Amino acid sequence: MNLEFDPGLIEEVIFRELKIREERGDFTLTEEYHSLTDPIYDNFPLDERSAEFKKIDWNFFKKLGFLDFFKVAFDEFPEFKEKVVGGVVAKAKGTFDEGASLTKGPNEDVTQKRVVLRILSDHFQDLAYLKKLVNHELMHVSDMLCESFAYKDEYLGCNPMEENIIKERYSVFWDIFVDSRLIRKGKDTISDREGRFLEFQSLYKKIPIEVKAAIFDVLWQDEHLTHDRILELAKDVNKVMKIAEGLPVDEQMQNIKKTLLPGAQCPLCQFRTYNWVENIENEAYTIEGIKKDFPDWNPEDGVCDRCVEVYRVRNLAC
Repeated sequence: MNLEFDPGLIEEVIFRELKIREERGDFTLTEEYHSLTDPIYDNFPLDERSAEFKKIDWNFFKKLGFLDFFKVAFDEFPEFKEKVVGGVVAKAKGTFDEGASLTKGPNEDVTQKRVVLRILSDHFQDLAYLKKLVNHELMHVSDMLCESFAYKDEYLGCNPMEENIIKERYSVFWDIFVDSRLIRKGKDTISDREGRFLEFQSLYKKIPIEVKAAIFDVLWQDEHLTHDRILELAKDVNKVMKIAEGLPVDEQMQNIKKTLLPGAQCPLCQFRTYNWVENIENEAYTIEGIKKDFPDWNPEDGVCDRCVEVYRVRNLAC
Protein backbone atom coordinates (compact mmCIF):
# COMPACT_ATOMS: atom_id res chain seq x y z
CA MET A 1 0.00 0.00 0.00
CA ASN A 2 1.22 3.47 -0.88
CA LEU A 3 1.69 5.56 2.27
CA GLU A 4 2.16 9.33 2.37
CA PHE A 5 3.33 11.36 5.35
CA ASP A 6 2.69 14.97 6.26
CA PRO A 7 6.04 16.85 5.93
CA GLY A 8 5.10 18.96 8.94
CA LEU A 9 4.62 15.83 11.04
CA ILE A 10 7.91 14.34 9.83
CA GLU A 11 9.78 17.52 10.74
CA GLU A 12 8.27 17.63 14.24
CA VAL A 13 9.08 13.96 14.82
CA ILE A 14 12.70 14.40 13.72
CA PHE A 15 13.35 17.49 15.84
CA ARG A 16 11.66 15.96 18.86
CA GLU A 17 13.80 12.84 18.51
CA LEU A 18 16.99 14.92 18.21
CA LYS A 19 16.07 16.95 21.29
CA ILE A 20 15.33 13.89 23.42
CA ARG A 21 18.62 12.26 22.47
CA GLU A 22 20.49 15.47 23.20
CA GLU A 23 18.90 15.63 26.66
CA ARG A 24 20.26 12.14 27.27
CA GLY A 25 23.71 13.33 26.23
CA ASP A 26 23.67 11.60 22.84
CA PHE A 27 24.54 14.06 20.04
CA THR A 28 25.40 11.45 17.40
CA LEU A 29 22.19 11.79 15.42
CA THR A 30 22.18 15.59 15.76
CA GLU A 31 25.70 15.85 14.35
CA GLU A 32 24.79 13.55 11.46
CA TYR A 33 21.66 15.59 10.74
CA HIS A 34 23.49 18.92 10.69
CA SER A 35 26.31 17.49 8.57
CA LEU A 36 23.68 16.97 5.87
CA THR A 37 21.49 20.04 6.37
CA ASP A 38 24.11 22.76 6.93
CA PRO A 39 25.64 22.51 3.42
CA ILE A 40 22.20 23.15 1.89
CA TYR A 41 22.53 26.85 2.74
CA ASP A 42 25.68 27.09 0.64
CA ASN A 43 24.82 24.73 -2.19
CA PHE A 44 21.17 25.54 -3.02
CA PRO A 45 19.29 28.76 -3.81
CA LEU A 46 16.57 29.87 -1.41
CA ASP A 47 13.67 28.51 -3.49
CA GLU A 48 15.19 24.98 -3.58
CA ARG A 49 16.21 24.62 0.07
CA SER A 50 12.81 23.55 1.41
CA ALA A 51 12.68 20.56 -0.92
CA GLU A 52 16.22 19.53 0.05
CA PHE A 53 15.43 19.75 3.77
CA LYS A 54 12.36 17.58 3.23
CA LYS A 55 14.46 14.92 1.49
CA ILE A 56 16.82 14.73 4.44
CA ASP A 57 13.96 14.67 6.96
CA TRP A 58 12.33 11.84 5.00
CA ASN A 59 15.53 9.78 5.04
CA PHE A 60 15.92 10.27 8.79
CA PHE A 61 12.26 9.38 9.33
CA LYS A 62 12.87 6.09 7.50
CA LYS A 63 16.16 5.55 9.34
CA LEU A 64 14.34 5.81 12.68
CA GLY A 65 12.03 3.01 11.53
CA PHE A 66 8.76 4.92 11.34
CA LEU A 67 8.01 4.08 7.71
CA ASP A 68 8.37 0.36 8.41
CA PHE A 69 6.30 0.77 11.58
CA PHE A 70 3.31 2.13 9.66
CA LYS A 71 3.69 -0.32 6.78
CA VAL A 72 3.43 -3.20 9.23
CA ALA A 73 0.47 -1.58 11.02
CA PHE A 74 -1.49 -1.09 7.79
CA ASP A 75 -0.60 -4.57 6.52
CA GLU A 76 -2.34 -6.07 9.56
CA PHE A 77 -5.61 -4.98 7.96
CA PRO A 78 -5.59 -6.94 4.66
CA GLU A 79 -9.02 -5.58 3.68
CA PHE A 80 -7.36 -2.23 2.99
CA LYS A 81 -5.51 -3.68 -0.01
CA GLU A 82 -8.78 -4.32 -1.82
CA LYS A 83 -10.79 -1.30 -0.68
CA VAL A 84 -8.40 1.66 -0.43
CA VAL A 85 -5.72 3.05 -2.72
CA GLY A 86 -3.39 4.33 -0.05
CA GLY A 87 -2.94 5.96 3.32
CA VAL A 88 -1.96 9.38 4.64
CA VAL A 89 -0.39 9.90 8.06
CA ALA A 90 -0.94 13.54 9.01
CA LYS A 91 -0.25 15.82 11.96
CA ALA A 92 -3.19 16.22 14.34
CA LYS A 93 -4.00 19.78 15.38
CA GLY A 94 -4.70 18.68 18.93
CA THR A 95 -5.88 15.80 21.10
CA PHE A 96 -9.47 16.04 19.88
CA ASP A 97 -8.31 16.06 16.25
CA GLU A 98 -6.59 12.69 16.53
CA GLY A 99 -8.34 9.89 14.70
CA ALA A 100 -8.86 8.21 11.35
CA SER A 101 -11.16 8.86 8.42
CA LEU A 102 -11.69 8.03 4.78
CA THR A 103 -11.26 10.59 2.04
CA LYS A 104 -11.36 10.70 -1.75
CA GLY A 105 -8.55 9.03 -3.65
CA PRO A 106 -6.13 10.61 -6.14
CA ASN A 107 -7.71 13.02 -8.62
CA GLU A 108 -10.78 13.31 -6.35
CA ASP A 109 -12.10 9.95 -7.57
CA VAL A 110 -15.03 9.19 -5.26
CA THR A 111 -14.86 5.48 -6.07
CA GLN A 112 -11.39 5.30 -4.54
CA LYS A 113 -10.66 5.96 -0.89
CA ARG A 114 -7.59 6.82 1.11
CA VAL A 115 -7.15 6.29 4.83
CA VAL A 116 -6.22 9.48 6.67
CA LEU A 117 -4.63 8.94 10.08
CA ARG A 118 -4.12 12.08 12.20
CA ILE A 119 -1.61 11.71 15.05
CA LEU A 120 0.23 14.01 17.47
CA SER A 121 4.01 13.94 17.08
CA ASP A 122 4.42 13.31 20.84
CA HIS A 123 3.25 9.70 20.43
CA PHE A 124 6.24 8.81 18.23
CA GLN A 125 8.37 8.75 21.37
CA ASP A 126 6.32 5.87 22.78
CA LEU A 127 6.06 3.19 20.11
CA ALA A 128 4.12 0.84 22.38
CA TYR A 129 1.33 3.39 22.82
CA LEU A 130 1.56 4.49 19.18
CA LYS A 131 0.96 0.89 18.12
CA LYS A 132 -2.14 0.68 20.34
CA LEU A 133 -3.47 3.97 18.99
CA VAL A 134 -2.91 3.03 15.34
CA ASN A 135 -4.55 -0.38 15.84
CA HIS A 136 -7.58 1.27 17.42
CA GLU A 137 -7.99 3.91 14.72
CA LEU A 138 -7.43 1.53 11.81
CA MET A 139 -10.05 -0.81 13.27
CA HIS A 140 -12.50 2.09 13.05
CA VAL A 141 -11.57 2.47 9.37
CA SER A 142 -12.04 -1.26 8.85
CA ASP A 143 -15.59 -0.87 10.14
CA MET A 144 -16.19 2.10 7.83
CA LEU A 145 -15.21 -0.09 4.89
CA CYS A 146 -17.28 -3.08 6.04
CA GLU A 147 -20.54 -3.47 4.11
CA SER A 148 -22.30 -5.19 7.00
CA PHE A 149 -21.39 -2.36 9.41
CA ALA A 150 -22.88 0.11 6.87
CA TYR A 151 -21.24 3.24 8.22
CA LYS A 152 -22.83 6.56 7.27
CA ASP A 153 -21.57 10.06 8.01
CA GLU A 154 -24.76 11.72 9.18
CA TYR A 155 -26.22 14.17 11.67
CA LEU A 156 -26.99 12.37 14.90
CA GLY A 157 -29.32 14.78 16.71
CA CYS A 158 -31.99 17.41 16.26
CA ASN A 159 -30.24 20.24 18.09
CA PRO A 160 -26.65 20.98 19.23
CA MET A 161 -27.14 19.69 22.79
CA GLU A 162 -28.76 16.45 21.64
CA GLU A 163 -26.15 16.08 18.90
CA ASN A 164 -23.32 16.26 21.46
CA ILE A 165 -24.97 13.75 23.80
CA ILE A 166 -25.64 11.26 21.01
CA LYS A 167 -22.12 11.71 19.60
CA GLU A 168 -20.59 10.94 22.99
CA ARG A 169 -22.70 7.83 23.42
CA TYR A 170 -22.09 6.70 19.83
CA SER A 171 -18.34 7.10 20.31
CA VAL A 172 -18.34 5.01 23.49
CA PHE A 173 -20.44 2.22 21.94
CA TRP A 174 -18.22 2.10 18.86
CA ASP A 175 -15.04 2.10 20.96
CA ILE A 176 -16.41 -0.84 22.94
CA PHE A 177 -17.07 -2.68 19.67
CA VAL A 178 -13.59 -1.85 18.33
CA ASP A 179 -11.50 -2.65 21.40
CA SER A 180 -13.36 -5.83 22.37
CA ARG A 181 -12.63 -7.38 18.97
CA LEU A 182 -9.01 -6.24 18.93
CA ILE A 183 -8.43 -7.78 22.36
CA ARG A 184 -10.07 -11.05 21.31
CA LYS A 185 -7.74 -11.11 18.31
CA GLY A 186 -4.75 -10.67 20.63
CA LYS A 187 -3.93 -7.16 19.39
CA ASP A 188 -2.94 -4.20 21.53
CA THR A 189 -5.34 -1.28 21.80
CA ILE A 190 -5.68 1.92 23.79
CA SER A 191 -8.17 0.71 26.42
CA ASP A 192 -9.05 -2.55 28.11
CA ARG A 193 -12.39 -3.98 29.21
CA GLU A 194 -12.34 -2.19 32.55
CA GLY A 195 -11.59 1.16 30.96
CA ARG A 196 -14.41 0.87 28.45
CA PHE A 197 -16.84 -0.18 31.18
CA LEU A 198 -16.01 2.95 33.19
CA GLU A 199 -16.81 5.07 30.12
CA PHE A 200 -20.07 3.20 29.53
CA GLN A 201 -20.97 3.45 33.20
CA SER A 202 -20.59 7.24 33.19
CA LEU A 203 -23.13 7.60 30.37
CA TYR A 204 -26.05 6.27 32.41
CA LYS A 205 -25.54 7.31 36.01
CA LYS A 206 -29.12 6.56 37.06
CA ILE A 207 -29.07 2.93 35.92
CA PRO A 208 -28.08 0.53 38.74
CA ILE A 209 -24.52 -0.76 38.47
CA GLU A 210 -25.62 -4.40 38.22
CA VAL A 211 -27.82 -3.63 35.23
CA LYS A 212 -25.08 -1.61 33.52
CA ALA A 213 -22.62 -4.46 34.05
CA ALA A 214 -25.06 -6.96 32.51
CA ILE A 215 -25.70 -4.71 29.50
CA PHE A 216 -22.00 -4.05 29.04
CA ASP A 217 -21.22 -7.78 29.07
CA VAL A 218 -23.60 -8.27 26.14
CA LEU A 219 -22.10 -5.33 24.22
CA TRP A 220 -18.54 -6.50 24.87
CA GLN A 221 -19.25 -9.92 23.38
CA ASP A 222 -21.25 -8.65 20.39
CA GLU A 223 -19.43 -9.34 17.11
CA HIS A 224 -22.18 -7.99 14.86
CA LEU A 225 -22.90 -4.40 15.84
CA THR A 226 -23.68 -2.03 12.97
CA HIS A 227 -23.73 1.72 12.52
CA ASP A 228 -27.53 1.79 12.65
CA ARG A 229 -27.66 -0.36 15.79
CA ILE A 230 -25.08 1.77 17.59
CA LEU A 231 -26.92 4.94 16.58
CA GLU A 232 -30.19 3.42 17.79
CA LEU A 233 -28.64 2.69 21.19
CA ALA A 234 -27.04 6.14 21.38
CA LYS A 235 -30.36 7.85 20.71
CA ASP A 236 -32.69 5.75 22.85
CA VAL A 237 -31.90 4.75 26.42
CA ASN A 238 -34.88 2.37 26.35
CA LYS A 239 -33.12 0.37 23.62
CA VAL A 240 -30.08 0.12 25.88
CA MET A 241 -32.18 -1.08 28.80
CA LYS A 242 -33.92 -3.62 26.59
CA ILE A 243 -30.58 -5.43 26.25
CA ALA A 244 -30.91 -6.42 29.91
CA GLU A 245 -34.29 -8.09 29.45
CA GLY A 246 -34.10 -11.78 30.28
CA LEU A 247 -30.84 -11.34 32.20
CA PRO A 248 -30.68 -12.00 35.98
CA VAL A 249 -31.20 -8.36 36.97
CA ASP A 250 -35.01 -8.28 37.20
CA GLU A 251 -35.21 -6.54 40.58
CA GLN A 252 -32.92 -3.74 39.47
CA MET A 253 -34.85 -3.39 36.20
CA GLN A 254 -38.00 -2.70 38.19
CA ASN A 255 -36.22 0.15 39.96
CA ILE A 256 -35.17 1.66 36.61
CA LYS A 257 -38.79 1.98 35.55
CA LYS A 258 -39.26 4.47 38.40
CA THR A 259 -36.26 6.53 37.30
CA LEU A 260 -36.40 9.34 34.74
CA LEU A 261 -33.52 8.65 32.39
CA PRO A 262 -31.98 11.24 30.06
CA GLY A 263 -33.05 10.45 26.51
CA ALA A 264 -36.26 8.64 27.47
CA GLN A 265 -39.63 9.67 26.05
CA CYS A 266 -41.76 12.27 27.78
CA PRO A 267 -45.12 10.58 28.55
CA LEU A 268 -47.00 13.64 27.26
CA CYS A 269 -45.40 14.74 23.97
CA GLN A 270 -43.62 11.41 23.31
CA PHE A 271 -40.42 13.24 22.33
CA ARG A 272 -37.13 12.15 23.87
CA THR A 273 -35.93 14.55 26.52
CA TYR A 274 -32.74 15.24 28.39
CA ASN A 275 -34.46 17.83 30.61
CA TRP A 276 -36.93 16.32 33.05
CA VAL A 277 -38.59 18.87 35.31
CA GLU A 278 -37.77 18.32 38.97
CA ASN A 279 -40.21 18.82 41.84
CA ILE A 280 -43.20 19.01 39.50
CA GLU A 281 -45.31 17.72 42.40
CA ASN A 282 -45.04 21.20 43.95
CA GLU A 283 -46.89 22.83 41.04
CA ALA A 284 -50.53 22.05 41.77
CA TYR A 285 -51.99 24.18 38.97
CA THR A 286 -49.62 22.69 36.40
CA ILE A 287 -50.48 19.17 37.54
CA GLU A 288 -54.18 19.96 37.37
CA GLY A 289 -53.81 21.22 33.79
CA ILE A 290 -51.84 18.19 32.69
CA LYS A 291 -54.31 15.73 34.22
CA LYS A 292 -57.20 17.36 32.36
CA ASP A 293 -55.52 16.33 29.10
CA PHE A 294 -53.82 13.16 30.40
CA PRO A 295 -56.02 11.65 33.17
CA ASP A 296 -53.76 8.61 33.64
CA TRP A 297 -50.63 10.71 34.12
CA ASN A 298 -49.03 11.08 37.57
CA PRO A 299 -46.17 13.35 38.67
CA GLU A 300 -43.87 10.36 39.24
CA ASP A 301 -44.24 9.57 35.53
CA GLY A 302 -42.23 12.70 34.81
CA VAL A 303 -42.65 15.47 32.27
CA CYS A 304 -40.24 17.34 30.03
CA ASP A 305 -39.44 21.06 30.36
CA ARG A 306 -41.15 21.88 27.04
CA CYS A 307 -44.47 20.39 28.08
CA VAL A 308 -44.35 22.03 31.50
CA GLU A 309 -43.71 25.40 29.87
CA VAL A 310 -46.86 24.95 27.75
CA TYR A 311 -49.02 24.31 30.82
CA ARG A 312 -47.43 27.12 32.81
CA VAL A 313 -48.24 29.57 30.01
CA ARG A 314 -51.82 28.27 29.93
CA ASN A 315 -52.16 28.97 33.64
CA LEU A 316 -50.93 32.52 33.20
CA ALA A 317 -53.44 33.08 30.41
CA CYS A 318 -56.40 31.93 32.53
